[in-house]
Amino acid sequence: MPKYHSTLSRREFLKALGIGAAGVGAASLGMAVPNLVEPVHDLDELASSTLAVPNRPSYVKEVDKPTVEVDWSVMSRFDYHNVMWAAGLQKALGKTQFDLVNAAQQGNRLLRLKQNKPGYTLRDDAFVNAFYGAPSSYLPPTTNSTPADLGVPMYQDTPENNARMVRAFLRFHGAAQVGFMELDTNTTEKLIYSYDTGVGQAQGPKITIADVDQPSETTEERIMPKKARWVIIYTIRMADELMRRAPTEFVVGPTNLGYNLKSIIQGQLQLFLRGLGYMGLGEASPYNDLGSKVGMGIMAGLGEHSRAMHIITPEYGLRQRLFALVTDLPLAPGKPVDFGVMRFCRVCKKCSDICPPKAINGETEPSWNILGDYNQQGIKSWHRIEPNCLSYIRQSGSSQGCILCFAVCPLSKGKNESIYQSLIKRTIATTPTFDRAIRKMDDYLGYGQRSDPDTFWDMDLPPFGWD
Repeated sequence: MPKYHSTLSRREFLKALGIGAAGVGAASLGMAVPNLVEPVHDLDELASSTLAVPNRPSYVKEVDKPTVEVDWSVMSRFDYHNVMWAAGLQKALGKTQFDLVNAAQQGNRLLRLKQNKPGYTLRDDAFVNAFYGAPSSYLPPTTNSTPADLGVPMYQDTPENNARMVRAFLRFHGAAQVGFMELDTNTTEKLIYSYDTGVGQAQGPKITIADVDQPSETTEERIMPKKARWVIIYTIRMADELMRRAPTEFVVGPTNLGYNLKSIIQGQLQLFLRGLGYMGLGEASPYNDLGSKVGMGIMAGLGEHSRAMHIITPEYGLRQRLFALVTDLPLAPGKPVDFGVMRFCRVCKKCSDICPPKAINGETEPSWNILGDYNQQGIKSWHRIEPNCLSYIRQSGSSQGCILCFAVCPLSKGKNESIYQSLIKRTIATTPTFDRAIRKMDDYLGYGQRSDPDTFWDMDLPPFGWD
């Protein structure tokens, strides 16, 4: 297909400035001319640069199957309405206990405000409740022109080049990592949820995958065309210094920021795909989900499954949020990776040991046995006791978060521990006999929590708190 570039060579640029051949000749004589660098002018060149390709450590190996065992024959599409953050907690506790937990949340919040407890003071509370996101929608915005509007053909290139292009676009707009997964009817399509969640305790719309040409939605159902076979999975980093202040109100900040940025990035990605002539089917609100993003991230090769049931990536450990969008733009899918996480989690158990409500499974081996409707069948995992987790968060008086497991994980260290992190990650990936020693060393060095939450207000942090 034709490519439309606007690049100028150094000679053409000099000529356009009126310097021309004489200027070039002057440069060869040592006369002063502007120090010009060959410019990069368009998305084709940006996408083809090394910046558009993930540069991962050599110990991160691609594998044919994810390191967490999956039985696709048992798995079915999951009803997202059953998760704790939707209707799952009330279903697990019963309405009476659920109401008591919610009452305790507000009561403890006010008590700690009056006590002026560090990490729960008025300014801390105002900080985490200052969330304001852009509108999010399943169907894309319609504020830009499509190729049909302009009377030109839709964009076409190879799946590999398309993947590089999308990665370049998302990285520019703030995504930390970008991966791609292809939907297969018998396997990965089961990671798309059967139902979204609704407002409050109401059942959300059904997600139907159908042989139709265009997507559509009503209050009862969202239609996803079967031809939309590719999922874009991207991460947004979480602020290290705030996570270390778990389980105070501060930890809600990096979570809310992730959803806030996602609501903007998703709209931009949807418009970009629409401008190329393709659909971008997104999450219907900042907190809604199209599917199991941990599963999608694992299948796309962003990271591995962990004891905490979140994804651990080589770059940021647990310190990211995942988001997804479905498209009909052909994309080269990634492959699962192995850098020793599942082996390490069998030995480490730090997140389970630290977890205040003991919601994280402490068994050495993962299990196929689920604990309730809030767990998805077909995954051999350390299934969390989800009601314990969310009940603790709410009764502690926090707005929404704890993430102690994120903070204490030996693989979730920031830039200040980069040398240490590089060493232990390489050791975990290549020499698992040292896994137990690494856990002990992490405890001895005291990495993870901070006991001084108020120091946040005196810090000169980088933008978004990303070190």
